[in-house]
Amino acid sequence: MLEELSSVGTGWTGQAMFSSGAGLRDPHVSYGWLDQWADQALRAVSVVIETPRSTTINDQVLRRRGGAGVLLAPTLRLLRSDPQRYLAPREAGILNVEGQQYDPLRVVARRRGSTLDTIANRRALAILGWVDRLSKDVIEASVNTDAVARARLWSNRARALLNRPLAQTLGQQALSAQPRQAEEITDGAYQATYRIASDLLERFGWSASLQPRSRLSYVQQSDMIFQAYAASRLAREFGMVQTSSVLGSVQPAFSGQKFDLYYDTRPPSDVLRSWRSFSHRPDLSRPDLLLYERRSGRVAVIDAKYRRARDGGSSEDSRRDMSSYMSLYGLTAVTVLFPGTKSSVEEVSGKGHRIVEAAVSPSITNIVDVAKAVAGTLAAPAF
Repeated sequence: MLEELSSVGTGWTGQAMFSSGAGLRDPHVSYGWLDQWADQALRAVSVVIETPRSTTINDQVLRRRGGAGVLLAPTLRLLRSDPQRYLAPREAGILNVEGQQYDPLRVVARRRGSTLDTIANRRALAILGWVDRLSKDVIEASVNTDAVARARLWSNRARALLNRPLAQTLGQQALSAQPRQAEEITDGAYQATYRIASDLLERFGWSASLQPRSRLSYVQQSDMIFQAYAASRLAREFGMVQTSSVLGSVQPAFSGQKFDLYYDTRPPSDVLRSWRSFSHRPDLSRPDLLLYERRSGRVAVIDAKYRRARDGGSSEDSRRDMSSYMSLYGLTAVTVLFPGTKSSVEEVSGKGHRIVEAAVSPSITNIVDVAKAVAGTLAAPAF
């Protein structure tokens, strides 16, 4: 499906693999993330590397004398472990052991220092490795010359930052799911690196597990990709071309000599209105696809559902959703597209109403019958 969408995929910022994003990435998905985040990420990490925040650490050290910072319990454990080594007889000694006075030769003391090896710094540096990795996805795939040129620049900038002293000291880092740190709340650069690292972890760093995940991990992005794929295939059959390099940023998303195709948007009032649009509480419905025949004003409402029933056909959930559209817009025919494994166009009909169920997938090379079925649902708006 991603191959069919080609450059359309550069507008996305997630991916739809139900497995580790670290191993299954598509160059279009990688470029989509880089296009949104790479420049901001590199600027933020650069600031972190230039002025990294340190944290205070408490360490224990052996020293010859007492004084401030001596830890009593660890010192006593040390002395008892080897009295002959760590105790010296002395008449005025501070320790009394069986009537003899001793002075300790070594004590355990607290030493306070600072370190740059913090969760926030490691999280920021992990971003560099991912920017370089995703850039290489794009370079190796040769998506297009402009994308490759930008990816090379991002990769070079990331590797240059990885050669800075902080990165060399801490080494290569993996994305961390550790809680947000104080500096990631108060410092602007660290705020950005936390937000970007969290987005990377959500989109590329997760793996299938028993832990609950958000819809973004799989279902939502799968729906988005299939919806875009179905729109692209259908538009081609009706002789339409995309109106913007980022799918859906301009409506109609596809246009041709006879038809327009609106993508994932509320229908313009002069194209299609629901009965609720005339009420004091208008609806916010937005069909996945809306085919509009400009000359006649007829429309066809289409939904792309990335699901199917156990028998391989459209799901009952899809039919229920389409029935809602029929009622809302006063239509007698609608279409649902689903990812079938073989060519199939069927209808659920009764009392003058029908739902066309058509399979669309990469394995189905010819969807002329699907286009004909969709064209058969064109009708003048009821309201």
